[in-house]
Amino acid sequence: MNKIRANRFENHLVTYAILYFLLLSPPRAFQIKINERANGGELAKFPTFFIVAIELVVRVAVVLILAASVEAVMGNTLYETYRMDIFFVALVLIGAAHSAVFFLTFNNKQARQVSHAALFIYRFVRNSGYAVLMGFASIVPVLIWNWDHELAPFKGDSAITIYLATAGIFFVLGIIEAKIMNRTPLGSEAKPALASRQSVQSQ
Repeated sequence: MNKIRANRFENHLVTYAILYFLLLSPPRAFQIKINERANGGELAKFPTFFIVAIELVVRVAVVLILAASVEAVMGNTLYETYRMDIFFVALVLIGAAHSAVFFLTFNNKQARQVSHAALFIYRFVRNSGYAVLMGFASIVPVLIWNWDHELAPFKGDSAITIYLATAGIFFVLGIIEAKIMNRTPLGSEAKPALASRQSVQSQ
């Protein structure tokens, strides 16, 4: 019998680390607090929302460092011409919204006890953010084509049209996924363990 793994990225730690620090995967605040309590760490005495905030600050800092590095490599003119600042700002805002909704959805209850409506709202917000980012990804071929033909990056309406079409398609798919998916979101599986530890300590 194959062992069912608690962490879906157990064999893909590099991939998960990239997604995590790019604010694309859920926060790990619940697991961080469990580890801190088990090891007697300093963060164990702080409320969960504080750990979520600290974790978010660290992840945002990584994205900002990446943005500064990209600007240094591309140069300020190219960086602004290709509107890279808009992409990184969107990445930070989407990641912050994802972390906030994740905390509000799973903080007070175990994942299995969260209502279907709350899970739908969480997945809707998360998937809407992913749709925005997929729109950015979809215009990369357009930018490469324009660069290869020595055209302005956003010459004409093709880039905006492709962006809106792609984001719209993934937005609709995100609503469908949020409605039919029953799988526990990644990162929330640590909440039952945290809740059980809290109940034991309160007795």
